[in-house]
Amino acid sequence: MGRVESAPAKVLIVRLGAIGDVVNATLVASALRRAWPETEIGWAVHELASPLVLGHPSIDRVHVWRKGTGLTGFRAVLADVRSQRYDLAIDLQRIAKSAVLARLSGARRVLGFDRMRTKEASWLLTRERVAPRTHRGSMVEQYLEFVQHLGLDSSIPTFELPLDATAVARAEERMRELGPLAVLMHLGATKPANRWAPERFAEVARRLLDRGYRVALTGGPGDAELALRAVAIEPRLTNWCGATSLLELAELQRRSALVLSCDSGPMHLAAAAGALVVALFGPADERRTGPFGARHTVVRTRPPCAPCNLRHCNQTRHACMEDLTTDAVSAAVFAALDRRAGS
Repeated sequence: MGRVESAPAKVLIVRLGAIGDVVNATLVASALRRAWPETEIGWAVHELASPLVLGHPSIDRVHVWRKGTGLTGFRAVLADVRSQRYDLAIDLQRIAKSAVLARLSGARRVLGFDRMRTKEASWLLTRERVAPRTHRGSMVEQYLEFVQHLGLDSSIPTFELPLDATAVARAEERMRELGPLAVLMHLGATKPANRWAPERFAEVARRLLDRGYRVALTGGPGDAELALRAVAIEPRLTNWCGATSLLELAELQRRSALVLSCDSGPMHLAAAAGALVVALFGPADERRTGPFGARHTVVRTRPPCAPCNLRHCNQTRHACMEDLTTDAVSAAVFAALDRRAGS
């Protein structure tokens, strides 16, 4: 089918999680809004990532699957979705539960990824499949293929985030504590194999602090132990782990000089917020899931086993992250800061 001759009245986007994927997929909602300003755009999402779409300027309605509600919660979300009578449903997640939600939404037209890019046979549930244009590219490029498939303009990808006045005020207050030369370090990552040792973060922080920068650690409550290990090495660090909301984190990143992060959702959030990012990659392919935009820097080594995309390293030595030296990461951080100052 492809190109849409007239704008649908209602469009549903299904991208339940995770944080980085939801951030990047919001580009689709923004592109649809530019092309179809009168169309009502809905989004189905898990509760953890919901702050990224609740109040989003291009999203009119959010269907939240509450944490821990299981099948009961899914039924509630589905009933809420069906009540809206969507014309078009777009499954950007490519797994069974997202495909079921899109297919049962009641939309006459259901778009999903092609067979080769889906999991759990989810392609069987879509009515129309979007094939890759040239190659598999980054996930951002793959999301934008849906926009192109509909015959709409995807030439200027635009990241938008919800504006939360409380988050802005708290971020401004925190950043006054650090001053203009503030570097944020995000320690955690959902996949253990993506993490870099907090002691190494602390060593890079020490070099920044010695040159007059201020450094704050960010992360969720689960990253508290990592932060304590870093602070034990470098007591001058400011520790904000577990102390910020998702939108406050974005506002802090937006106001920072640089964000140093492992491959994680907050890394993508930083890129979307307009921060300068230095990203540490190991098991994943940065060409597919790296921070979107040419201004960012990816630091990685390439052992024979990488990229493997595994959650836990299955080798005798976790070479892809262990071989990322503090010298290499420090050099990348200072080079990025110098370019920023020069521009």
